[in-house]
Amino acid sequence: MKAIGRNLVVKISKTGISKTQGGLLLGEKQREDIRYAEGTVVTAGAEAGGLKENDVIYFDKNNSHQIEVKDEIYNVVKVDNVVIVL
Repeated sequence: MKAIGRNLVVKISKTGISKTQGGLLLGEKQREDIRYAEGTVVTAGAEAGGLKENDVIYFDKNNSHQIEVKDEIYNVVKVDNVVIVL
């Protein structure tokens, strides 16, 4: 699998269960209020502006789409939607 152009193929990091200040336990799907998701770059297109495989990024999950390859779910993200590189 190889990303094309300014696209990245990203595997979202699993956050698991998180705890609020009030003590409520929230599952991964219940964190809809958070706009950005953390993920690891699986492959980067030739025009990806310095991003490379295994970079950990935060990206706007509302401006990405999912793709399934060999029973694994990946997100396809445009470089413009990356906000942080760790």
